Amino acid sequence: MRNRRTRYLGIIALLFMLTFTACSGNKDNKAGDGNKSNSSSESSESKDEGDKTDTIKTDATILTVGDVKVPYNEVMVYVLLLKDMYEPNFTNVIWDYKLETGSTFGEMAREEVLNQIIQLKIMTQEAKNLDTTLTDDELIEIENYANEYFNGISAEDKEDYGITYDTVLGVCKDNYLSEKVFDVATMDVDTSISDEEAKQVTVYQIKVSTASKDKNGEDIALSDEEKEAALKKAKKLLKKAKKAEDFYTFALSNSDVSQVEYTIGKGDKSDAYIDAAFALKEGKISKVIEDEEGYYILYCADSFNEDATAQKKEEIISERQDEAFQKMYKEWLENYKVKIKQDNWAKIKF
Repeated sequence: MRNRRTRYLGIIALLFMLTFTACSGNKDNKAGDGNKSNSSSESSESKDEGDKTDTIKTDATILTVGDVKVPYNEVMVYVLLLKDMYEPNFTNVIWDYKLETGSTFGEMAREEVLNQIIQLKIMTQEAKNLDTTLTDDELIEIENYANEYFNGISAEDKEDYGITYDTVLGVCKDNYLSEKVFDVATMDVDTSISDEEAKQVTVYQIKVSTASKDKNGEDIALSDEEKEAALKKAKKLLKKAKKAEDFYTFALSNSDVSQVEYTIGKGDKSDAYIDAAFALKEGKISKVIEDEEGYYILYCADSFNEDATAQKKEEIISERQDEAFQKMYKEWLENYKVKIKQDNWAKIKF
């Protein structure tokens, strides 16, 4: 059921699984900083919006985006989704994991939950301007899913966070509608990708490195003598490789890196490497190729990897759509006032 559970909550789920940043628009407009002059924070709360203790009313407003208020129980649906995604594999210690930025994984997760909820609320409000609505059939599908998802939430979590069926249904509607808004907003993106642009080839390689690393991980270039010795080694390996019965097995025993097989396209390697790989016919071996990292001998295992090329086309289309959407979302973002109730937001915990 886990795959279905992430379908309608897929936008935020995929964001966290992949990059934490896709489709979030202008990263200068973080939820914690607000939307420049259009955002603000409120530190004082009335009693009906929660208090300054560790407790909070489940319907207390966490933030307001334009005309839409987002309550605590709705935010907790997203928090539970992330807990469900990460804790089975990493346990709850994942949230205390220190990142290179100095913050914890949990702190970054909270920030991104906020950013993505803001995005969803803006998208659903922009749906009216794009004449985008949910059809009756879509509503039936969403209701069925929301019921299944709601039944999968523990009774304890429902009680602690005030999560009702209507809470889950609203979240599912937002996510489904925002997917439709994304499609409409990017419908004019050019999706025609030529085979040449997306072409992927599969090669086996033997690498003789011409650089090493010091104790601090910094690259150390070989001396001229050492580089000459590396070239001689590569040329000897080329002669042996041409006589080897199985290039792949030979490469495993003679390459300076453990990975031998690569499926690559334009931009994935140096120009010299890509030019050589693309020029090879299937079953042929290249001459010795040089770039900044070393000398290479390539064997063409597949001169046109159809599956990888098709996947690359989808990636290129997705990149174009994301770029078009981010440009449009940046414009939308300027038109919405975002208010974050910091006292209540501080009580959102993983």
